[in-house]
Amino acid sequence: MKGTFRYYCLCLLLVFVLIPAYGLCSSTISICSFNIQFLGNSKQRQNGALADIVKDYDVVAIQELVAPPYPGVYPDGTPYSGDPEAAVFFDEMKARGFEYILSEEDTGSGTKIHNNGSATEWWVAFYKPDVVDPANDLPHGFLDKDRSDNPNFERVPYAFGFRAIEGSLDFVLVSVHLQPDTGFWNEVKRSHELDSIARWIDLNGSDEKDFIIVGDMNIQNKDELGRVIPRGFISMNENCLPTNTNIKKPKPYDHVMYRPTYTQMDIDSAYPFKVGSLVDEMKVYWDSTVDEDYPGTPYQHNKFRKYFSDHQLVSFQMIKGMDLD
Repeated sequence: MKGTFRYYCLCLLLVFVLIPAYGLCSSTISICSFNIQFLGNSKQRQNGALADIVKDYDVVAIQELVAPPYPGVYPDGTPYSGDPEAAVFFDEMKARGFEYILSEEDTGSGTKIHNNGSATEWWVAFYKPDVVDPANDLPHGFLDKDRSDNPNFERVPYAFGFRAIEGSLDFVLVSVHLQPDTGFWNEVKRSHELDSIARWIDLNGSDEKDFIIVGDMNIQNKDELGRVIPRGFISMNENCLPTNTNIKKPKPYDHVMYRPTYTQMDIDSAYPFKVGSLVDEMKVYWDSTVDEDYPGTPYQHNKFRKYFSDHQLVSFQMIKGMDLD
């Protein structure tokens, strides 16, 4: 009897203490969203450092990739060349165990796309293949066929479907970069963009219900969040914590939005929404041979974003085994 009791105690210790502590089993998927300003447009970018701070996440959605990393072909059959600056970041991510999904082409507010410059952006999500698989049976891809000068979007968002390798969880991340700047009409445009995303979700959500909108939404303050968030959605950044690096002009630009009616049970409440601290984190990686002074102490905005970014990463976790749709 004593031996049986000890056996059960050992099993409980293994399940609740040793396995979580040593990472032998994980019941969650960690996700981060990170706007890396003009990624692929700076030879000074400290790509290894940026890849290192996201290496422990399972899914990483990136905004502001301005050029493709490797050669490819646009949907119209036109070939494009790879961008060396973008390739360095992708190579660093692959070295840390990531695979990726890249959009078929770029998108922007002007009439011309297929331009490897800061006027347009590509969408990419990196993922750990031992944790999730791309789920192309779920809604995925651009939210509209017209990727240039679209009447509903500053940049047409992109949906990434994922399914956990273990457990029942599947979900769709909708990565966005909404209309920037202050002012009434810019807020109206952001509101329209979010409503358009919500309508797309309604049209594509007959089977899958877990749609999570992530990215740089350029929301200026808590009052605006209350006005523009689509009906039925909540933001994990409901307190509007600043997500930019500029300490003189803190703004709650980045958000994670979902419909609690369908997705709340899939969100890991034990891991609260987090905003990184890029200025502090990058200091340990700084190479003084690049530049004598670290641009974070004191903070020098233009120099810092050239080497790193002007946004913090934001993160949350989902539970693998709770999905019911």
